[in-house]
Amino acid sequence: MKNHVNFKKVMHTLSFASTLLTIILFALNNFINSGILLALAVTSMTSAYHFDIRLIIGYIIPLFKGKINVDSRYFKVSETEKNIYKKLNVKKWKSRVPTYNPDEFDIKKNSIQQLIINCCNSEIVHTANIFVSYIPILFSIWFNSLFVFIITSVLASIYDLQFVILQRYNRPRLIKSAYKKEENL
Repeated sequence: MKNHVNFKKVMHTLSFASTLLTIILFALNNFINSGILLALAVTSMTSAYHFDIRLIIGYIIPLFKGKINVDSRYFKVSETEKNIYKKLNVKKWKSRVPTYNPDEFDIKKNSIQQLIINCCNSEIVHTANIFVSYIPILFSIWFNSLFVFIITSVLASIYDLQFVILQRYNRPRLIKSAYKKEENL
């Protein structure tokens, strides 16, 4: 898959910018005490959280990549699931999904077994991201904006769900390809 945009650079830039903007807006709000500034600061803080936590998880989970059991029940894709992916037309949109590290999914740079491990690792990262997407709802206690936090959390989790779906769609094809390769040896 060819990305026209360096997604890794975009993620780091958005993470830095939203974190810096959060600090600036909260500092300004301390001097001016404006409802608009506070709303912008909270919005920026929520965005920063969603970018920052994804980068943190994306750095931590791969440290355990060697411990992934690709044959575990967790990574098995059922026929029902495959049918859902067919109805979602994953085949049509999968090439448009951005990739943080395209080299990890490059068939020319990785063995099929390594691609399978990378798919599993990516699925774990994005599944973890889905769960941590809902932590900001706890912030609504202090900012009294439950609706805003629920919306951002749901949208962030849906964003990561596309990556989980993509990995679960691709992995059975890679496994099938690996078996065919073994049979031909």
